Amino acid sequence: MKAILWLFCLSLGVIAFGQETLEVTANKFLSNDAKGIMVIEGDVHIKKAKDTLEADKVIIYSDKKRKPQFYEAQGNVKFHIFMEDGREFKGHSDKLTYNAQNGEYRLLENALVNEVGKSNTIRGEEIIVNNENGYANILGSKNKPAKFIFNLDEMDQKDTTPKNKQTPPNPDKDAQ
Repeated sequence: MKAILWLFCLSLGVIAFGQETLEVTANKFLSNDAKGIMVIEGDVHIKKAKDTLEADKVIIYSDKKRKPQFYEAQGNVKFHIFMEDGREFKGHSDKLTYNAQNGEYRLLENALVNEVGKSNTIRGEEIIVNNENGYANILGSKNKPAKFIFNLDEMDQKDTTPKNKQTPPNPDKDAQ
């Protein structure tokens, strides 16, 4: 009974911290208060603001106040994240880590990220996306190189200058 009560208290601490809400559902929750670790297994679904994470297993590492600091998701990882600049990304990987301190996601092994509403796709063995600073780093391997697919027409839509009036770069002038 004490373990159930403690798990309930930990869940409340995880779910209601500050003004943010973290909603976690799964088949099994295991927790260790002394280590600040909660292991969640079986059809795990986590929602924080508009961001979602699904996996077979998630380990949440919390501070002494039970505020989540670091997440590690394993197996059939799927996610949907919203960047500070309004862009949305969906994807999957075999493993994902999230550092709540700096807003950094690391997608590991067979990682794929798609920008919602665009045909932009990134594949790699390790993809790092920082939600707060808006950057992405992609690493491939010898057998699986990193791959980028960008629709250049979609990128040109942001440029309001008519294409036929753009001035081509002048190498002589740029060299001065």
